[in-house]
Amino acid sequence: MGKVLITGGSKGIGKAMAEEFLSRKYDVILTARNKQDLENTKKELQKKYKNQIIEIEAADLISEESWDILIKKYNEIDILVNNAGMVKLGYSYETENRILLDGIRLNVEAPCFLGNYYIKKMLEKDDTDTIRGIINVSSIAGLFPHPLTVFYSPSKYFLDQYSCNMRYEIRKNYKNSRVNVMSLCPGAVDTEFTGKAKFLKMKAFCRKFRFLNLMMSPEYVAKSAVKDFFRGRKRSVPGAFYKTAGFLVRFLPERLCAKLMYEGMVKETE
Repeated sequence: MGKVLITGGSKGIGKAMAEEFLSRKYDVILTARNKQDLENTKKELQKKYKNQIIEIEAADLISEESWDILIKKYNEIDILVNNAGMVKLGYSYETENRILLDGIRLNVEAPCFLGNYYIKKMLEKDDTDTIRGIINVSSIAGLFPHPLTVFYSPSKYFLDQYSCNMRYEIRKNYKNSRVNVMSLCPGAVDTEFTGKAKFLKMKAFCRKFRFLNLMMSPEYVAKSAVKDFFRGRKRSVPGAFYKTAGFLVRFLPERLCAKLMYEGMVKETE
């Protein structure tokens, strides 16, 4: 079918994305910082998908050198999933500059660099038979003010708008193109990522209301996202609850929204 490059592909949403694309007969390239995690994930997936090619590349995308290595080694792909990211909870003005800049580099600069490089390649060989494009993993937190997430919420807002803008530009200038750029904006996902961020109280709360699917599985998010991508959607918000919340929050005063988020997040930073 084609080849998919997934950053942050060893665990969580990235790993679930890999499995979803493999189930659709795509070959995958997985990148992450930890080589052992990548090898374990490849071994696990290869047992199930024996006929597909699974490549791995250990890369720390905070480093600009790793961006060049990726595009030189994997010059052409069909789909890019910009999933790698980091989060830091706390007060922005108390955050070390190094952590702040690392977060911006990983969450914003790396997706932009890879996205701009690969989208040009995709448009050059665009045809009406193959769907190509980019899935940028943003967050529901990027759709409204979210104090105490330092660079995380602003970076996800940027990714969402970056995706929407690029998609519109392609639609405007490549009328028959099947290249899509989609923003994925999940709510709470039960991954190691949220565990590292210490969203422990939030996770406990979400699990009390399982019927609302507040704490989604990575597999559920990946399946919803890939389906929306192939349908040509500009934004994927998995889960009925988060779709509704993402729509309603537009009508809340910004100050009230920020207050609600602050009250919820301050408990996580105590």
